[in-house]
Amino acid sequence: MKYRESQTDKSLRKWFCNEFSRRMLRRIELRHGQLRGLSKMDIKFEYPISAIAGKNGAGKSTILALASCAYHNEKNGFKLARRNNPYYTFSDFFIQHGSEVSPEGIEIRYGFAHDKWKPTEQLPTGKGIGHQIRRKKVGGKWSDYDSRLKKPVVFLGIERIVPHSERSQSRSYSKSFVDGKPKGWEDDVKDAVGHILGKKYDEFRYLEYSKYSLPIVRANGTTYSGFNMGAGENALFEIFSTMYSCGQGALLVIDEIELGLHADVMCPQ
Repeated sequence: MKYRESQTDKSLRKWFCNEFSRRMLRRIELRHGQLRGLSKMDIKFEYPISAIAGKNGAGKSTILALASCAYHNEKNGFKLARRNNPYYTFSDFFIQHGSEVSPEGIEIRYGFAHDKWKPTEQLPTGKGIGHQIRRKKVGGKWSDYDSRLKKPVVFLGIERIVPHSERSQSRSYSKSFVDGKPKGWEDDVKDAVGHILGKKYDEFRYLEYSKYSLPIVRANGTTYSGFNMGAGENALFEIFSTMYSCGQGALLVIDEIELGLHADVMCPQ
């Protein structure tokens, strides 16, 4: 059945296409070279939420990696707890073994909706869709990282669905986790996850140790932690906690969002 856009969909599309103050990513072009199995790609974004579907090996994860590298970030900007930098570079995603050849001769063109470009003949007011290019010459390094537009970017890979009972760090620190400082968005996350799962949570918070955290909830009079959550339940708490932590305006990139989630959760009636 073909999806029929609601009035909310239409309003969001109109807002997105006319929003220039938030430096929205609107286009990615792989103009030269090849990254993994992807070459000569041009994708446009015309809605604040985009899903990329395709066969295995079609280049979905490569596109997500390119999107994650579109921006830089402020030195003290948001970053995930176990990351060293508050931004991503191509070396975070395109890693080579010693026997592999590093990709070379690459040119990627990013399009952004922005209202503070340096005025040009194409953009006399400095407002509109402008472009930045990243290159990796033969034998060279990626160009101009620091000149990227500033915006928090968060990439959530498939490790988020690994249950805490199977995470070596969580198991090692199982007796060391203690109550963390309240973040202020716990009730919002609790209600969002409960709405999706059709479940009423009475409480949700995080236990913490060093850079690691463990969700804990109370529902129907029973308290249980991430050690006894299903993979999908744990993944939802991680996704929504990250969304509220990184703040408005961030670019959130999620690989294989459906992993661990039942079809009724992904496509509610």
